[in-house]
Amino acid sequence: MIHGRDNELTALGAQAAAASHGETRCAVLTAPSGYGKSALLDALLRSPACQDMTVLRGRCGGASAGAGAYAGLRTLFAPADAPAPDHHPEAAGADDPAVFLPGPGDGRPFTLTSAYPVFRRLSSHVLRLTADRPLVLVLDDAHHCDEHSLRWLDFLLRRAAGRPLLVLLARSSGAQLRAPRAWADLLAHPAVSVTSLGPLGADAVGGLARQVFGVPAHPLLAQQVAAVTAGNPRTVERLLGELRSQGAAPDEAGAQRASELGGAMAAGSVRQLLDREPPEVRSVATAIALLDGTRPPECVTVLADVDQAQADEAIAVLRHAGALTPDGAGLVHEAVRSELLEPLGSRRTAELHARAALLLSDAGRPVEQVAQHLMRMPCAQEPWMSAVLRDAAARAEQRGAFAEAAGYLRRVLEAEPDDAEARLRLALAVAPEDPLSAVPLFRTALAGTPDTFARAGIAVQYAMACLSLPLPATCRAEILGALEAARDALGSGPERDRLRDQVAAVLLLMGRRGTGVAARQHPVTAALPYQPRTDLLQAEALAGLRTALAGHSRETALKEARHAVAAASPQQPPWLLFTAAITLGLADETTEAHRALDAMLRRGGDEPTAWVRVLAGSLRSFLLHRDGAVLDAAAEARSAIDTVDRTGCDVRLVAARAVLASVLVDRGEPRQAERLLSRMGRTEPHRSALASLLYLHARARTRWATGHPAQALRLLRECGWAQETAGVQNPVLAPWWADTCLILAAVRRPADGRELAEQGAERARRWGTPRALGLAALAEGVLTPGRAGLDLLTEAAHQLSTSPAVAEYARAEHALGQALLQYGDEAGARERLRRAAGIAGGCGALALAESARRLLVSAGGRMGHTPGTPAGGLLTTTELKVAGLAVSGASNRQIAQRLFVTVRTVESHLTNVYRKLGVRRRDQLVVALRAVHGRSWPLPGWPVPEGA
Repeated sequence: MIHGRDNELTALGAQAAAASHGETRCAVLTAPSGYGKSALLDALLRSPACQDMTVLRGRCGGASAGAGAYAGLRTLFAPADAPAPDHHPEAAGADDPAVFLPGPGDGRPFTLTSAYPVFRRLSSHVLRLTADRPLVLVLDDAHHCDEHSLRWLDFLLRRAAGRPLLVLLARSSGAQLRAPRAWADLLAHPAVSVTSLGPLGADAVGGLARQVFGVPAHPLLAQQVAAVTAGNPRTVERLLGELRSQGAAPDEAGAQRASELGGAMAAGSVRQLLDREPPEVRSVATAIALLDGTRPPECVTVLADVDQAQADEAIAVLRHAGALTPDGAGLVHEAVRSELLEPLGSRRTAELHARAALLLSDAGRPVEQVAQHLMRMPCAQEPWMSAVLRDAAARAEQRGAFAEAAGYLRRVLEAEPDDAEARLRLALAVAPEDPLSAVPLFRTALAGTPDTFARAGIAVQYAMACLSLPLPATCRAEILGALEAARDALGSGPERDRLRDQVAAVLLLMGRRGTGVAARQHPVTAALPYQPRTDLLQAEALAGLRTALAGHSRETALKEARHAVAAASPQQPPWLLFTAAITLGLADETTEAHRALDAMLRRGGDEPTAWVRVLAGSLRSFLLHRDGAVLDAAAEARSAIDTVDRTGCDVRLVAARAVLASVLVDRGEPRQAERLLSRMGRTEPHRSALASLLYLHARARTRWATGHPAQALRLLRECGWAQETAGVQNPVLAPWWADTCLILAAVRRPADGRELAEQGAERARRWGTPRALGLAALAEGVLTPGRAGLDLLTEAAHQLSTSPAVAEYARAEHALGQALLQYGDEAGARERLRRAAGIAGGCGALALAESARRLLVSAGGRMGHTPGTPAGGLLTTTELKVAGLAVSGASNRQIAQRLFVTVRTVESHLTNVYRKLGVRRRDQLVVALRAVHGRSWPLPGWPVPEGA
């Protein structure tokens, strides 16, 4: 059975069919040694296309053929031994070619005058054969064919036009031709076509593996065998046979064994090859191994110290031996590289890498290719090497491949430890992968920079890159000192205005807006070793966040955040999209905020690191919780916490744990929330302002839920003081003022909360989102008695129903139902409480749902299905995504990779979906979803990338 050669066999069969119908054809079959040329010819001659044809077959270069003129033809027409089995009787006769063909050893040079009598008689003999039946002439190893034989074939093709004749020549590609000029003339004939055999692909290797093992092979095994053998059929069969003899199975484990064994076989073959080849072949092989697929042809010749002809010949030898990939671009296995480079020793290898780097640089190759050779040297010994490594790092930064950039910059610092720019760039490159390791780099860069404004630029990057960390107090003091010094010294001008916006935003995030004294400690200097570039996009993103946190202009904040998201590129640090997502979330553009986080995870040349996942997951959990997706928020928070735990770092994620505690309160488990927060201890002053606010707000909610209103009020006032101190006046970040009003109303102290409610209402009107306006109306409504209070609560429910704040909407309906019950309107109360219970239960706020149910029962009602809120409609956005992907056939692992979450998170979401829809299996999801939304409703799924 011929595997992977169906197309070639079909093409040759078409040539045979054409010859059978009177068209003279010649097909030249070329391939490296071991590619199965002879096997393909055997299959053709056994096929129906050649069934009624006379076949004459010979092999050039064989011992029986002898040497000299007409050696190839003698193997066809006058073999020294007995006639070949496939020769038909018609091949013999009175005018036998053995009579007029010169014998072996005839070394006369070719001239048409001397050859013509032989040519004419032999052509007449062939034409007589074609008179009775179509004729096939087959010559194997035709690269050894002599000039007389090739010239006669050319002569025959011209004389036999219109006769049923097929000439098949098989020659090894890349081999030295015995008669190159005769080959050139023959190939120029219009009846001649050339068929080249390529390497076997994975499918063909899989077919061979099934034939060897008797069972289907794993696709990975076929891929590994095809790669390590360069698709050479002979080597493939040898490797498969060796695997079987060693007891390996054709599975994934067998694929790993195939890679190891195939690499060893390839290395052994190269070793044997180089032992019998001239030194030039080893030199070329070493140059190819060193250049590692980045080689311009001229670099190989210079590095190997050979001329181009020697290089071409050596490459052909290596390719035919299976040491190189079929295109000759690289080695088939690392074992071959080791076999070639290990004997050189480290010193000689370093010298060759330095030389290769110079050659590639002179040839104008990409700087990353040059840098790869410098990275394999013990150190960057010369100034030009550091310059190349800096350029390579810049290219990697532009692609977002920060891990690669970090490697280049570390090598620069080994050679130039006082390079402040390289140290800062290294800190920025390391931070996405490992912010803990970036801290000392930022500190050194900050300490080594005397200029006030340059220090501020470094401090901005330092603070934002380490957002996911609780920085030690000394680090926080360094950042704050640099920022406050610059703020106090900044004058006017576009560049300084941008820096001022960044400084103000970071100070806001860190909870500091007062005047500092550090400016006197670090005066402005004229000389500056390195001035960090003020990135316009980063400045715009931070300016938008500052506007949002200050609660000044929603439109301005949105404009700046959206532009930052739209213009973000891989070279930007991950925190840029994180910052924009906070702004979009505070502005209730939740979908855009989640898209920004998705882009943050997908961006760049590197896979999202654990710390980037933690940063995105912490913010996503916060956004989901404030929108009422309680279970989604819990899953995201736990995923972020688990990710940090897997890194082995003792870092307590305040934001994620605060969200998780609030979820536990919503779920009616405040004692567990209290235990979670108590394990964190008090929020330390070195934590970010946002983390501290979330912690204080969660702790206050926990105290209120456990029956300690006084302590809850104290914590909420502390949260408010922290916001005011930091300059955070956005009413929806941590709405401590609204919760304070609700508690004061519950403990019957409404007068104490009116001033706070008015202040919150003023800030809500300035920010202008339905969430903010609804919370303001809710705070005022619970403090206001009578019809005026009911009107305010009605307005709160209306505003919140148009916002993403599902849980807050349920709370407003609950408060309105409770107020109507006290007012004596039991029918109206039942309607509101039933709605509150349904919404709260659907989004996972079980404590609020249970409270609404109790009030509903006390009002004479009972809980049934809430009109207008079908179960499927209560699926969160993430649950809908997971359900859609599950319906489209994605596995849990594929869904996790598509949504950048853990498999455990996907399982949690699916459990919630099954519970809400009342199903138990995946195959029931389609029916359940369309029963809720209608048969025309499109399933919310996406194509799953192959191999995910």
